[in-house]
Amino acid sequence: MSNLSVKKLNEYKKAGCYTNKKISQLTNTPIATIDRLFSGANKNPTVTLLQKIANLFECTIDDFIEYDKDSPLANYYKNKEIEKMARIIQANRMYKILIDTAECLNPKQLKVVIDVANVIKEAVNE
Repeated sequence: MSNLSVKKLNEYKKAGCYTNKKISQLTNTPIATIDRLFSGANKNPTVTLLQKIANLFECTIDDFIEYDKDSPLANYYKNKEIEKMARIIQANRMYKILIDTAECLNPKQLKVVIDVANVIKEAVNE
């Protein structure tokens, strides 16, 4: 048995910096419906609603499902840190663009990008 995961829904919402109001506007869905979905009050949302949310978050409905430990997909990611990174990348289009771009770079170019990222990270942490 698998269940809709409110935790996963809210992780995608947070990663995309969305509010319930913004999700409501972008999916043309009443705010009360969105509030119930993200609070867990709606235990049986429509596939149409979930598809609208998945389209907005650029993922699939399957990404909102919590699989039982016996499910073949339950342990898709063996490393929790990799799973977390995959969810963040999946939930944020800008990270996807960055990864896609990095795949096209040679090692020297990639090192330059990493060096720039580290300078930015240091500046932000000051």
